[in-house]
Amino acid sequence: MSKITAITVQANNKERCNVYVDGEFFAGVLVEAVMTLKLKPGAEADEKTLNALKDFSARAEALSKAAGYISKSLKTKRQVKDYLLRRGYDYRTATDVVEKLSEKGYINDALYAEKYIESTKATQGRRLASFKLMQKGVKKSDIETVYENEPFTQEEDARKIAEKRLRGKEITKELLSKTFRYLVGRGFSYEEAEYALKDFRGEGFW
Repeated sequence: MSKITAITVQANNKERCNVYVDGEFFAGVLVEAVMTLKLKPGAEADEKTLNALKDFSARAEALSKAAGYISKSLKTKRQVKDYLLRRGYDYRTATDVVEKLSEKGYINDALYAEKYIESTKATQGRRLASFKLMQKGVKKSDIETVYENEPFTQEEDARKIAEKRLRGKEITKELLSKTFRYLVGRGFSYEEAEYALKDFRGEGFW
């Protein structure tokens, strides 16, 4: 069985220390990991303990990195996991950290969806918002729950966009067609796009 021969605090980071096993450098880990596992010079350490030391330290570091990342703005589970993977943490560590933060309420995909929809509803419709949210990893069921609990009527939002695009221009059938396609492309429904242009189109436009 291996033996821990030395534990020294790093000169440039007092929260980390170097662990030496059998006289050789083993790993640089968080002091918290050493304290939690109750390791000290002269103590015997089997392979399971040494692996636990590395894993504990990696999770603690990843948790700190993730906390800093989400402190700037709301993030989804997928965004945090991808961030940790880009930082070099393995999949298991990234997954464990995301689940821990989710359990404590620091990551909430349903809340993210609610805030995202509220902040973008004036510029994009439900279809586009839902697509972008799913790209960020939000479940379709969470998105649908937001719309069910707080129905968003976007007819007026679509009309404001249309007014801005048509302001000061000669209203032609071609221009209205382009504006209609633009609104649909922004995720508004056909009905919402039609409503937005009803005051601009002549009879027989559709």
